[in-house]
Amino acid sequence: MEISLEKPIQQGITVASTRYIAEIQIVLTELLYVPDDKLKLVVVLDLLDYFTEKFSKPDYKIEFFYTKENEDITGFVVCQIDKDYKSYGMKCPTFGWLHAKNFRSCELLMNECEEFVRKNKLRKLRGPINFPKIIGGIGYQIEGFEAPMINGVAFNEPSTKVLEFLQELGYKKESKYSCLEVVNSNWNNGNNLDKDMIMRFLPTSEIRKLREKILSLAQSSFHSVLADAPGGLSRFEEMMESYDLVFGNRAVVSDDFDPRTLSSIPEFIEAWESCNINEIVPCCPVAFDRNTGELVGIIMTLPNLFQLWSNQPLTHLNVDTVIIKNEYAGRGIFSSLQNVGQITCKLHGFNYVEGTTIWANNDRAVKTIFPHCTPLRTHIVVQKRILRK
Repeated sequence: MEISLEKPIQQGITVASTRYIAEIQIVLTELLYVPDDKLKLVVVLDLLDYFTEKFSKPDYKIEFFYTKENEDITGFVVCQIDKDYKSYGMKCPTFGWLHAKNFRSCELLMNECEEFVRKNKLRKLRGPINFPKIIGGIGYQIEGFEAPMINGVAFNEPSTKVLEFLQELGYKKESKYSCLEVVNSNWNNGNNLDKDMIMRFLPTSEIRKLREKILSLAQSSFHSVLADAPGGLSRFEEMMESYDLVFGNRAVVSDDFDPRTLSSIPEFIEAWESCNINEIVPCCPVAFDRNTGELVGIIMTLPNLFQLWSNQPLTHLNVDTVIIKNEYAGRGIFSSLQNVGQITCKLHGFNYVEGTTIWANNDRAVKTIFPHCTPLRTHIVVQKRILRK
């Protein structure tokens, strides 16, 4: 049953809770900011599909709120509890896609979100976490608005004051994330792979067969497929669908491809010779223990679907997730996967690589990645302890 409930508020502003897709479409069309106007319809339709799916599940906790002043739409927000989203390993309600033209609209929207948290007997609210990540992302962008739009990376209007509004409402800046352009294609630590390791490139069908192993590896590393973002089976499948969309049906490397012209590193040559170079996902290199066959590392890089949806050549990559088994850290696996992955991706026409949403508190990632990169954009996540009334 479609629901739309309005609450009268002083100062001429009303706040509404709705599950009526046509009503949500009007709100998004009116107020959603998308950096590239050509992509706005794509983003809106994808969001509507997402809401339709979630609203159809009786047990899924999600609300869409918006505010109006007379007939003028002044703000909206999505609040939800996703079982696969965790913060520091704990279930955590989130808000996302928050837009507000003024402080009062933001206040009313967040009041509704906070009441949603109380009703579900939880005590923390965190955001913005913009589901689904394929078009959303983590945090409010505060720097790097000139960088290209890339799917999986959060965007917002440069002039927005929403972050200031949230701070006035008691939300604290809790986490800082950086996006970096990878400018060094060859990392020295990746040129001498441990002899007990083997690397492979696989088609999507074979990566799917590793699903449980990948999820298990992720769970032991940071509790989801991507730290501080939508994880679990749905997130994994979202990644696989993007691979299906782009790879496996395009012959871009010539039949006379000779791996030895690209590198003299035996493990790299072995990885290329073990596959059909035109059938693999070139941006998802995988590492195994040569002796046990155990999965010990994976880099899940995503093609920039915003380019595809804009009818542009696919040249951009988003390094979305890196997982290295804890016991194998410090053995150059990440750097080796990065090196062989970049060479392979260039064969497939990709010339821009961005490492995204790198948590400032992740010392290992910062020390490994930052020396090879140029900072592009910065995002901030806030949170608030929700007190009982």
